[in-house]
Amino acid sequence: MSTRPSARGAGALCAALVFVSVLPAQGSTTLRPLAQDRAKGAAAVTEAMCRDWLGTLASPEYGGRGTGQPGYELAAVYVRDHFQKLGLKPAFPEGSYWQALPWNVTEPKAEGTHLRLTHGGKAVVDLGLAELAGTATQEIEAKGDVVLVVVRDLEGNDLAGADLSDKIVLVHAPAGLVPKGQAGRRGNAALFRLQSALQQARARLTVFCDDELFAATGKVQGASVPGGGGANRAMRGRDRRPVSLTVKTSVLEKALAAAGKTLENVAAHAGLVDLAGLQADVAVKVETRQGPAYNVAAILPGSDPARRDEYVVMGSHLDHLGQRGATLFPGADDDASGSTGLMAVAAMWARNPVKPARSLLFVAFTGEEMGLLGSNHFVENPPIPLGSIVAELQMDMIGRDEEGQDESADANRNTLHLVGTERLSRSLHELCLARNEQHFGFALEYDEEDVFSRSDHANFARKGIPIAFFFTGFHRDYHQQSDTPDKIHYAKLLKVATYVYDLSFELAQAKGRPLVDPDLWEKSRKGLGRNVPEKPVAPLAPAKGG
Repeated sequence: MSTRPSARGAGALCAALVFVSVLPAQGSTTLRPLAQDRAKGAAAVTEAMCRDWLGTLASPEYGGRGTGQPGYELAAVYVRDHFQKLGLKPAFPEGSYWQALPWNVTEPKAEGTHLRLTHGGKAVVDLGLAELAGTATQEIEAKGDVVLVVVRDLEGNDLAGADLSDKIVLVHAPAGLVPKGQAGRRGNAALFRLQSALQQARARLTVFCDDELFAATGKVQGASVPGGGGANRAMRGRDRRPVSLTVKTSVLEKALAAAGKTLENVAAHAGLVDLAGLQADVAVKVETRQGPAYNVAAILPGSDPARRDEYVVMGSHLDHLGQRGATLFPGADDDASGSTGLMAVAAMWARNPVKPARSLLFVAFTGEEMGLLGSNHFVENPPIPLGSIVAELQMDMIGRDEEGQDESADANRNTLHLVGTERLSRSLHELCLARNEQHFGFALEYDEEDVFSRSDHANFARKGIPIAFFFTGFHRDYHQQSDTPDKIHYAKLLKVATYVYDLSFELAQAKGRPLVDPDLWEKSRKGLGRNVPEKPVAPLAPAKGG
């Protein structure tokens, strides 16, 4: 069970913020209803509405909302239409709700795609697109000598010291290339490490020969990858691995027969097997286009001329893992729940009679699962001055109860992780504690700071903008096909969204704004990654003793 530190006294709110409510006694268990100035907005959103929104986003039709995939475009349209119906204004130039990221989508073409093997000038194998499997991130053209690698160690140790420069490599594992229980799953760590070993050996093209892997992959699939150098380090490393295809084991059997060998002959070997005289001619043709990769954002303008140019930002990430091969990842909690929370908060504000003094900016980010790409693009190309952002409130995985080896979901029915609030601004942290103690009564936990850099708020924090990240914890369905809408606790999701709505109301109406504490900034900026400014874009609080 995670520890739950006691909340610090709410009376420590920074003087830069002025709030009208009087705090209850520390430890009070009597929760107050929301004030009349915001109650009607909160009441306008129901669990049934959240169930409908989330059920749509996590439905098979939306294909797991993979960035650059057709399902993501459906999700982006769905959220945009929601903002439009609420009467919110487009956040981007030329009246657009969308901010496009450079994104390349490739689609394989049957014409010109083939894998041909010859021996001594005689045709051995001639395959077309339908008989190949793999991922086409780029066009492939390779001709040359063929070598066989027999793999007994999927860690790639069989290839230690091998030089496969400019070779087209057939790969066979007598025990199979797909570890037991891994077929059809999103990750195959052993295969990844084997590809890395082939990269180290400088293979030009890899052709895996394995019936189970071929069946799991299904066909040559198009790729959806960032363009314009937007990929993170892991993705750039993936793109440097040898281009690979997968064929059935029978293709290898034909190649071996032409070279006077059989599967039984080579099964006793490990490492390189000479296939002298075997040549390959491989080509995969693709079409490349800009893919659907959009941040979706809308604005509710502020009503106070003196404060309408300042913004409270609320965010979630709209993307998930999408469809990978024949496997679909619904992403109900990660992060259809956060996106539903964002839609709920937007609806609460739009339907509340009292409008904000400051402006509100609602953003559904793309590309979070691929390295926080959408939020990085947003802060590097902001539609508003970054210094005008009062705070960013992020919802990511807010629909479940944390569970693990040492704690059950039942024990976490009312648990909410508050992440990152103590890193930059004490006043924002104290505000979060005060509103929870007065109105919501969540059992707040602070033991998930290691996930601070794993959601979109982190890109705002590295610019020096106060943030709060709301997260109900990991569970056994995280990044699995089993993350489905039927497992969401809609009452809890709506409660988290209402908490964020209430916090945003306080931030939007307060005379002052959360200030960045100089000592916290100096401590935090060392771990905030690249492009961290010397000074935060948000105002600094007076130094202690100043």
